[in-house]
Amino acid sequence: MSQPTPQAVSLYNALRERKIYCELEAWDEHKHIDISIPWAQIDIEIDGLQHYTNPEEIKKDFRRTYYSVHRKDYDTIHIPNYIIESHLNQVADALAAVARSHHDALKEEKADSDFRGVIRRFINGLFE
Repeated sequence: MSQPTPQAVSLYNALRERKIYCELEAWDEHKHIDISIPWAQIDIEIDGLQHYTNPEEIKKDFRRTYYSVHRKDYDTIHIPNYIIESHLNQVADALAAVARSHHDALKEEKADSDFRGVIRRFINGLFE
C-alpha cells in the first residue's frame, strides 16, 4: 500500500471534520486513489509537480482518469499539493458541498432510472 502524502492526510482529516465519509489511499482494482468519496462517486488526486512536468506521469494520469470515468463512472479532481497547503479549508468546504450535491444528483438519477424501469416493465406486461 502507498503511503499517503501529508497533503492527502490533511485534506482527508478536513473532509472528515465536515462529516464527509471518505477513504484514504483507496484501491479501485486498478490504482490507489489519494482520497475517494464512494457515496458521491468522486475521486480526489493530490498531485505533486511531477504530474505536470513528467510526460510519463501525464500519460499515466490519462489512463487512470479513463479508468475512473469509463469503468467506475467516477469523477476525478486533481489538486496540486501547494493548493492544499495554502487553501486547505476553502478546498475542503468546496469539496464537501460538491460531494453532497453530487450525491443528491446521483440519487435523483437512480430514482428516475428506477421509475423508467417500472414503467417499461408495466408496458411490456401489457403486451405479454
